[in-house]
Amino acid sequence: MKVLSITPDIDSGGAAKSLFLLARQVVAEGHEMHIISIAKPSRTKRKVEELAAMGVTVDYFDIPYFPLKLYVCPIPFVRNAKRTVRSLPVYRQLAARVRELGPDIIHYNSYTTLLIAQWLKGYPAVLHAREVMVEPTRSMPLVRHMVRRRIDEIVAIAPEEGEQAERVFGIPVTTVFNWPEKPQQLLPMPEDGPLVYAVFSHVTPVKGHLECVKACALVADELRQANVRIRLFGGRVPIHEGYYQSCVRFIHEHGLDDIVSFPGFVDNPEEEMRRIHLLIRPDTTGHSWGRDIIECMSLGRPVLAMGARDVMVKNGLTGTLVPIGDVAALAKGMVELADLNTLQKLGRNAYRFATEHFDRVDNPQRIIRRMESLVERRAQGKGRG
Repeated sequence: MKVLSITPDIDSGGAAKSLFLLARQVVAEGHEMHIISIAKPSRTKRKVEELAAMGVTVDYFDIPYFPLKLYVCPIPFVRNAKRTVRSLPVYRQLAARVRELGPDIIHYNSYTTLLIAQWLKGYPAVLHAREVMVEPTRSMPLVRHMVRRRIDEIVAIAPEEGEQAERVFGIPVTTVFNWPEKPQQLLPMPEDGPLVYAVFSHVTPVKGHLECVKACALVADELRQANVRIRLFGGRVPIHEGYYQSCVRFIHEHGLDDIVSFPGFVDNPEEEMRRIHLLIRPDTTGHSWGRDIIECMSLGRPVLAMGARDVMVKNGLTGTLVPIGDVAALAKGMVELADLNTLQKLGRNAYRFATEHFDRVDNPQRIIRRMESLVERRAQGKGRG
């Protein structure tokens, strides 16, 4: 089977990392894999080099995101619509490259890549629903039309994405959690030095870095007394530079420099995760089931998150879940979890949950089996013509 994945990114962010891991399993099972990214590498080419070593080709075409509204990625509708019109020659070039590759199936690695499907009629296609769409919006009829015309099946990364896709589009949906890059390992927590809490995400308003530092300010003395340090990992995003600066300014103005630091982007966050005691996910969307959680739980690290659904973060079991946007509750959680024995107990539970739900072989195989089945049905004359 020849798989072509069209992705919004190739070298940073959860979608890019998850695609890399899926590609690794696709190749391991003897299939052929190609990737087209609609954005060039912005930080490092390490993953591209590793893909090439696996025999996976990567092409780049500079086209805009599909103009729809996502909770995790606000996409300017008018600006992207205008850019789409200007980019029509590039879309045709991309479509020509797809015809040259001749894939058996196309895997759209995000809603944001869907617009190119307009030029790719007739291919069996799977959409990876990695985001939750804002409803209602003026773009929703276009999204629904595109998906129903061009997509055969959907793979969702969590129940909320899956439930929405099934309700909105009415086509088959399979929910498969992402999985960690490396084998799961219950690592001992560092016992010397401070208790380290960390955030791992791009620095954008929806990721909640400012909510995190505001929570630290509310309980700064308690955190100092418990010898807690908070590290904010993540790349700065040019369009959100003002947000980053506001976080830094808040830290300085409230005298938090001794307990809060901004190490910035790290190419291999899993190495830093080994050195922490607690993951904080102050995501203002409340989607408490991201790749940072999967990687940390797979190492035996509990999670303090904002959210409304206990998909992965279960109170008193794998961590603490507080209401969305509740900075005071987040601060309270930081203090209540500032105990090594408590963190170790929750970490063991988190690791157990990870081994039961984030299988590094079974989870990607479930996606690959759906693709194989779709290709086989199409070969038998079933499905779209």
